[in-house]
Amino acid sequence: MRGLSKPWPPSDVSPDGQTPRRFVDAEREYRTTLPDRSDRTKFARTEFDRLDKGKLRKVMSGEQSSLCVYCERRLSENREPAHVEHWRPLSGAPEHALHWRNLYLSCATIDTCDGAKGNRRLRWDDADPDLPWPTELDYERLVGFDSDGRTYVRDDVRIDRATRRALELAIDDHRHGGDRRRAILNLNHPTLVAARGAALDSERTRLNRGFMQRTASRRNGPRGPPSSSTRSGVPRS
Repeated sequence: MRGLSKPWPPSDVSPDGQTPRRFVDAEREYRTTLPDRSDRTKFARTEFDRLDKGKLRKVMSGEQSSLCVYCERRLSENREPAHVEHWRPLSGAPEHALHWRNLYLSCATIDTCDGAKGNRRLRWDDADPDLPWPTELDYERLVGFDSDGRTYVRDDVRIDRATRRALELAIDDHRHGGDRRRAILNLNHPTLVAARGAALDSERTRLNRGFMQRTASRRNGPRGPPSSSTRSGVPRS
């Protein structure tokens, strides 16, 4: 998880062959009509499904550097198209069904990320607020990884209790009041942990190769005879 910028919603979200419609216009029309609907969730789903998801994915892929908003795996590695995910679920927050800051791309997986989350809210208790949108919080400052590739909420950052508990439950299962609570996003699923561990091992190997037979001083950094892989100043794998 990390912070993101979402500056420009699509200029056209209508399916090909239909009258072009800007995302901001679609949202404005939707929010004007929503209060009069008896079944707000059903209406939200209908209006969201009218949008061309391919056009949404194209813009969001650029915003997210083609990475899942939750686990940060590269979306092109999945066979199925990425899901257009509601950070605050459509069923629980229909007022945000067409809100640009509430929409992100998530892995097309079953056991992690959007597949694990389903309609659950990103919070510990119903009385708590939802986790802030990635446009409002730099999540990379709050989470870390151990040497095996498991992620955790860092102890050395100051965040409110509701945010900390929601992040912890998003990442891992928890025991609460004698009951086991299932992780919302399951970000320490064995597949994700193994992938992170492999990436960390690869980086260790690269660093060891790049700085072999070199020492470091506090002021000047690595010193010693440069190898052919570091003469340009950038270690090469």
